Amino acid sequence: MQETIAVELVEVAPFKALAVRTGMTPDKSGTRVAWSKLTELLPLDDTRLAAGRSAYVFIPQEQWGKEVDTLWVGLAVSDFGDVPDGVEKLEVSGGLCASARVHGDEKQMWRVYETMFSWLEQSQDYELDTGVLGMETVPLEPINALTIPYADIETFDFTMLYPVRKKLAV
Repeated sequence: MQETIAVELVEVAPFKALAVRTGMTPDKSGTRVAWSKLTELLPLDDTRLAAGRSAYVFIPQEQWGKEVDTLWVGLAVSDFGDVPDGVEKLEVSGGLCASARVHGDEKQMWRVYETMFSWLEQSQDYELDTGVLGMETVPLEPINALTIPYADIETFDFTMLYPVRKKLAV
């Protein structure tokens, strides 16, 4: 039986993140390489890290209309402090987001993406806010998928949070 995929509207609080920029790679290793570099420069015991055990993959939302080629992998922080070379400061404005949870194999992940973008296309009230970063939260526990080669992941587990705005009345 196919699981129902729900898209919900959720409010996300603004936050700061330290992140490493990466690109899409044919073998889909870019986020893993960025994660490795990030945690080398910002260890997981750094006192700046905000509560919550998730990493973020940030996506410039205007890229959804064409090809996604730039991403950031980051961690939420209470303050930026001293930022190592190779790490960028990101200010996430927060606000209303369309959200869907991915939990399953690669086919299920692509079904959730399809459901999310179909929901956005069909929504009478909301549209993707293309001027900001969308994000996907990746839990670090019990398993951190950013430490596993993409081809070896059996269960994708993350939450999509894509900022939306009210459609203008025509």
